[in-house]
Amino acid sequence: MAIALVVVKLWAIAHLPIHASLARHDNLRYIIRASQLLDPDVPYDGLVLARQPGYPTFIVASYLLGLPLRFAQELLYLAAGLFLALSLQRWLQSARATGLFLILYTLAPFSYHWNRQTLQEVLYLPLTAAILGTCLNLLQDYQYPRRVLLNALTLGILGAGFWNTRPEGIWIVPVIALCYGYIALKQSCFASRTRFTTFAAASLLTVAPGVVLTSFIAGMTYLDYGLYHTYDLKAPGLRAAYSSLQRVAPERQRPQITVPAATRAEIYAVSPSFRRLAPHLEIPADEGWRAASCGLGVCDDYAAGIFFWAVRDAVEAEGFYQSAPKTEAFYQQIAREVNGACERNWLDCQPQTIVSFIPSLTGDLVMPWLRRSAELGYQLTRSSLVLRLDSGLEDIELRERYYRQITREAADFIEVRSLPANQLKDALITAVSKLYQWLFPVLLGLAVLGWIWGGLRVSQGLLIGAGMLLWCILVRVLLVAYIDVTSWSVGAGDRYLRPVLPAFWLLMVIGLELGMRRWQQRKPPQL
Repeated sequence: MAIALVVVKLWAIAHLPIHASLARHDNLRYIIRASQLLDPDVPYDGLVLARQPGYPTFIVASYLLGLPLRFAQELLYLAAGLFLALSLQRWLQSARATGLFLILYTLAPFSYHWNRQTLQEVLYLPLTAAILGTCLNLLQDYQYPRRVLLNALTLGILGAGFWNTRPEGIWIVPVIALCYGYIALKQSCFASRTRFTTFAAASLLTVAPGVVLTSFIAGMTYLDYGLYHTYDLKAPGLRAAYSSLQRVAPERQRPQITVPAATRAEIYAVSPSFRRLAPHLEIPADEGWRAASCGLGVCDDYAAGIFFWAVRDAVEAEGFYQSAPKTEAFYQQIAREVNGACERNWLDCQPQTIVSFIPSLTGDLVMPWLRRSAELGYQLTRSSLVLRLDSGLEDIELRERYYRQITREAADFIEVRSLPANQLKDALITAVSKLYQWLFPVLLGLAVLGWIWGGLRVSQGLLIGAGMLLWCILVRVLLVAYIDVTSWSVGAGDRYLRPVLPAFWLLMVIGLELGMRRWQQRKPPQL
């Protein structure tokens, strides 16, 4: 059945083109950066290191392998699902549960659009699925040292890619820590030298690939631009400057606004370097990044998540993105001036923190954070049901200029959508998706009942595995809600929630399996 599902899905999406976009700092940025990776002489500017390297590297790998990007992304998605399904089968020993998971994963309506985007989340979801599958294998194989080490190395390789794909990769660490914590307790690792050695080696194998890969990327960046970091957000100058700005006048900070206009005015007065950015930052609400902020619901100032980009563009407009050392020096100068003003009490400042880009969660935000977490948790239950079959921008000139070569997709490929056979495919996808959308709430309700009815009789191993999946979802939802109330509105949150959909589907399938097992074990009524 697994092979049949894969073949059918690949056939169904064969006519669907890459979803083209003009988002210069987002979707299109990854396409441009991937093309730049193939060019050894790309000059430094304000956007060349704006994003993490994981997804652009994947695009390049797809290109070098001769695969159309949309096919490579779908193939990766399906491969991760198959791997997770095999892990579920080893763990649950139920062919029907594994088959149901594969159906939920493969035919999810959102995937027909999701896997055609040029965003790092396209890589993030299958990496999350593969990490969860490896964690389940670790829980299953904890008594076998060689398997533990192999799983740990696999987890390390996946984690290395995960860490370099999105900036908030730290959120997966509590999930992995829970997995290793259970193994340590179950094996009494600290009571035996042999077991402790295996546990320590496994931990090292989990961490080492990430360190090695990140260091290699940072080294290559240093050779190219003189900056030993993977991308701008990790650069010490930018981190120091942004951290110093967030220190000032904390009493003025509001939800989603960490450096308001009044605070900026005070900083301009004491920091000549930051004052140079004023003409680019203090602009009308319907222009530039102010307009983008308004689109996120903050129209009277800059949303915190937008202000970071506004500062970078202002620095570039002042000519300080000609070289990485020059950029770093300018940011460090801002940090010295602002921190010096804080030390002299020219500004009202809070103590420096080790976290640069994460606003603090004040007491008045706790309830909105929890309320938003509940809303996003509910949204997760519906996030996989959205079907979109549009092609994005159908500008053939845009596709020819940016997309055609690196994605290995003809600029006029969008025109095949009008063929009768492909219109029939669209109709088939729509029909199957409507059936999926109708059945999904029914299955979810039955899964909840299954957990209630059969959850009290689960084994310890099954319970810890399910707990790991629930913990994965909880950490992600809390993080996205935190971003929403402190930095910028995530809207429905689908883009940021969908990487944990595999964990949600697994919990559904387990609940259904528990209910069916309990039903089969019920005593027949006595006549």
